[in-house]
Amino acid sequence: MISLYVGSTSGYTGKTLITMGLGQKFKKDGLRVGYIKPVGILPIKVDDILTDNDAWRIYRALELKDPVSGICPVVLTQELAVKSYLKDVKGLLRKILKSYNDLSKDKDIMLVGGYGSIYTGNYLGVQGLQVIKRLNSKVVIVVKYEGEYIVDYVLQAKKDLKDRFLGVILNKVTIEHKQSADEYAVPFLKRKNVDILGVIPHDSIVGSITVEELNEMLGGKVLCCHDKLSNLVEHFLIGAMQVDKAIEYFKKTRNNAVIVGGDRADIQLSAMESGSVCLILTGELYPSEIILSRAEQKDVPILVVREDTYSIAKKLEKLSVRLRLRDKVKVDRGMSLVIENVNFPLLYKKLGIKIGQ
Repeated sequence: MISLYVGSTSGYTGKTLITMGLGQKFKKDGLRVGYIKPVGILPIKVDDILTDNDAWRIYRALELKDPVSGICPVVLTQELAVKSYLKDVKGLLRKILKSYNDLSKDKDIMLVGGYGSIYTGNYLGVQGLQVIKRLNSKVVIVVKYEGEYIVDYVLQAKKDLKDRFLGVILNKVTIEHKQSADEYAVPFLKRKNVDILGVIPHDSIVGSITVEELNEMLGGKVLCCHDKLSNLVEHFLIGAMQVDKAIEYFKKTRNNAVIVGGDRADIQLSAMESGSVCLILTGELYPSEIILSRAEQKDVPILVVREDTYSIAKKLEKLSVRLRLRDKVKVDRGMSLVIENVNFPLLYKKLGIKIGQ
């Protein structure tokens, strides 16, 4: 049985997506796949069982049948976090090992989902590097590509993981960064004997959020077009300029949500006429009947939020870093991207997997 740990050198690199894609491909190739997330940081209850939100999404995406109680043995609740700072918490690694052993029975490969980075969790006694060693895992490092400097982190991971290190997947490579990845980072890493297991492009659909999710996170109130809350928002724009400039600004970006003061009817109309998929009205100021009527005609949901434009913009800036896969469109698209862009023949070779024999 093979143990494959999907880790990273920082948080929010797309490990959940990569794990889903790898698992789906393994299943398609006839492997019996298991999954565990040793430590979770997004508590959720499923049938009164405490688990992790990302672990639960992967469990469903891969259509697993194992007991939900075992997929995330350590869930970092507020209570556990406080307790760990006051005194050493014992037994967490043993708990992880027990769940892993139970779940790995009759499996060909166990996917192990890292949280944070491979260096995270030391204060709990379950640092990624410790877990990897105890589970005897091979490791794929996922890096969000933001420039050539990421090679330093990859080389450090290779050094720390030694023979367990299989290679790196460069994730979320934007058009702006593709040239530097192709011309500098990839050749450099290959020269340092680091296998490139995949280069996955940034995808606007995967990085999007539905209007409904957006409203939940902002604590807003939906005024109209409740049947359009599944609209996908890819970009956030601030409507704080003159009308003639606003129209040109809005038309340049597709599938945008415009953050605008509730008293700026001129900008609100311009955004709707320019194809925006959602309006976020700030300052808890409600629009006129004319605006609401036009929004209904154009199928543009309007959200009203209490905070001012600047505060909402800052909140959405942080949110964009933490956008998580929820709806089926994003999950399916994300898994397809992984399957299309990961070098599975090379990965199988390094794992010692022979398909069809």
